[in-house]
Amino acid sequence: MTAIEITEKIQGGVLKAVETSQAWTLGALRSTSTAFDAIKLDASAIPFSDKVPSATETLDVTFSFWGKLLEAQRSFLTGVADVYATATATPNATAAKVTNVTTAKKV
Repeated sequence: MTAIEITEKIQGGVLKAVETSQAWTLGALRSTSTAFDAIKLDASAIPFSDKVPSATETLDVTFSFWGKLLEAQRSFLTGVADVYATATATPNATAAKVTNVTTAKKV
């Protein structure tokens, strides 16, 4: 079993544990939410409440942004990894670059 396969197996177990925990939490919330019906806020009493996005809309926008940000980070780090993968694949080119930089500093 490779390191990637082991990592994926561990990640799968973590995700399953998180999903199970979330399912239990949702079940508990559903069974107890009616207890709070008497103290729910009347949104119509708040000015401009009809202009406020719903909780679901807010979550959609927020997670869309974080998804895009995470993808941008992934793209950036893939580029960084590619730079270093290329640098380690050609050690003579890296040594030449270091020599040129050192020479430039001395002048």
